[in-house]
Amino acid sequence: MITLLCTGVLVASGIVTMLRPIVIYPSITPASDVLGTDQAEFIFPFEDARYRLRMPVDAAVYTGARDGSKSAILYREIPDDEWIPAYYLAFIDDPHQEALYTGLLSAFSGIRDENSLDSDRYLEMITAFVQSIPYEDHPGGAPPKFPVETVAERTGDCDDKSLLLAALLSRAGYDVALLNFIENSHMGVGIAADTGTYGSTGYAFIETTDYNFVGVVPDNLANGVRLTGEPQVIRVGNGAGCYTARAETAYIMEQSGAARVVIDTFALNLSERQADLKKTGASITSEKETIEKLLMAGDIAGFTARIQGYNNRVETYNLAVAEYAADSRRYDRAVETYNYIAGHRYDRKGTFAWLLSSSSAV
Repeated sequence: MITLLCTGVLVASGIVTMLRPIVIYPSITPASDVLGTDQAEFIFPFEDARYRLRMPVDAAVYTGARDGSKSAILYREIPDDEWIPAYYLAFIDDPHQEALYTGLLSAFSGIRDENSLDSDRYLEMITAFVQSIPYEDHPGGAPPKFPVETVAERTGDCDDKSLLLAALLSRAGYDVALLNFIENSHMGVGIAADTGTYGSTGYAFIETTDYNFVGVVPDNLANGVRLTGEPQVIRVGNGAGCYTARAETAYIMEQSGAARVVIDTFALNLSERQADLKKTGASITSEKETIEKLLMAGDIAGFTARIQGYNNRVETYNLAVAEYAADSRRYDRAVETYNYIAGHRYDRKGTFAWLLSSSSAV
């Protein structure tokens, strides 16, 4: 994820002489020969609407970010937990990007005010915007992009999109951090939350590579990796805003998990039972015809000998049909619930309300 360049330390008469900074981090030098702005257009869903956003991007800043060095140059040994956070923060906090952040947040605040979004929904809306940016896997070892590049190019991988989201949320006043899973080569965003935080980080996890609810950790990432262990926590900004709807997202995922269990339990089972019921029903119909023929022929003894067993089998069959119908309805409801949740991961408020309706919960 990081390209690292190191040089030696110049020592004279036993004293370290500082001829240069200890570390040089990536920064943006706007291109002097590039003028104007480019328009980056986005269409993203949030709750029950879709929004179109056009954002002007300073072409000189974008070109300087794209073409500049993205290496951290270390001139002496520095612990990883010191230089790695500063390295990522350099991508977020370069002052040439502040106008971009201000423009995006101005657009977002307009949507917030128009829809009377509370703090949780405002955070979710900004998150849905970043999640909507198409994911593009980069070769192993490729450095991250500056957020201005992610906006201008309208693609990014996990660290690119996480840097952009953390930059926006921190400037919107939230207590936010980058969650750097070094062993898994993955990065997410953390938001201070009242409950349901990831491990001992103190932050609820936000996945940026695809739509997902705040606080939900995907079972598998785009590259098939499962998150393990504690991430490196890199605080971004000094905001104090926290997320208070984590209990609702937890309930949503409990319902999704319960629906998945029902689906896995009944999918094959119902198919087999349907085949058995069809076979049994055909047998009972054939037996009924035989018994009716005995009665019509006046064979009362034969009719009497078989009618009780026939009625018992019909009763058992009808109970099995009723149980099958009930389980089929449960299965259908589980499929509906699972698919609804999966298809509305940008609408926590609406999904929670839908699940609370009498016909929706599993």
